[in-house]
Amino acid sequence: MKRTSVLLYSIALLVALTIRGYSATDTEPLLDSDGVQMLFPSAAGFSFQLSTKDPNATDLFVIEKGTRATPGTDGAIQFWNLPSYALNYSAGGKGWTSRVHIHSGKEEQKFTWKTQSGYLASPADVKNQEFTVFVRVHDILSAERAQISLKIRGGAHSGENPDCAACTMMTYSPRSHGSITRFAKELIHPKYDYVVLTPAFSAALKENTWVGLKLVSWNDPEDAMRVINRLYIDTDPFEPDTGKPRNIWRLLSEYVDVEGKSTGQYSKLADWGGCQTTVRVDGFKDIDFTLLSLREIIPPQ
Repeated sequence: MKRTSVLLYSIALLVALTIRGYSATDTEPLLDSDGVQMLFPSAAGFSFQLSTKDPNATDLFVIEKGTRATPGTDGAIQFWNLPSYALNYSAGGKGWTSRVHIHSGKEEQKFTWKTQSGYLASPADVKNQEFTVFVRVHDILSAERAQISLKIRGGAHSGENPDCAACTMMTYSPRSHGSITRFAKELIHPKYDYVVLTPAFSAALKENTWVGLKLVSWNDPEDAMRVINRLYIDTDPFEPDTGKPRNIWRLLSEYVDVEGKSTGQYSKLADWGGCQTTVRVDGFKDIDFTLLSLREIIPPQ
């Protein structure tokens, strides 16, 4: 797929908004074992599904600060509730946050965004990916910080070695935040570049309302200097009687990362595989989450 074709592909999705999913024959949507639509087919490599497993005791899954998640039900929907914890932000200020991480393996991080040659910990790190979670937020505590961030391609965040952060992300926020969706880079912790994106349709994060989110990111197979990043959402994600996913995914926003294109502090293309993938929610009292998954995908050709 040449650059013009990628652009036309993006425009078609924006016009159509609702997509059926990608398969070799483009007939039936691809579903995972939880019934969640896979917008792109899986590739050999890393794959994780939380499914019905206990997030407090699941291999490669970490809840930050050791906060305990507790099970809950909403009709036929099974979920986990996670309270936020008070935080003094490294970038300044105070607030409340909830964070969960998926690790690509047990290998220690060896490289930073400056020293990597395609991965941060091991060749098994996640590069071309589809990252999915269903979230319901409760009680805004800080309107200016309130958002869900899906963070990918990253590593450890610490003051001791800030270059290990090496991540990008896409966000989804309430209208009170001031921007509905953004792309961001945090190559150096905690130095963020945010790029405000124009939503493809009217939407906003709402309290006490389920939303499905998918961040899909892939290295352009026709141009090594580009990475395509897309945020899809499903604003009415569950069948009320069965609790099964409805799979009405719509493309909310897209950001094409390009080598040399400045986002403010950074002009480095983030095209490596990351060893830590994160759902981060700020500015709320607590969250419910379910059906979290992460897969290596086959990019469009």
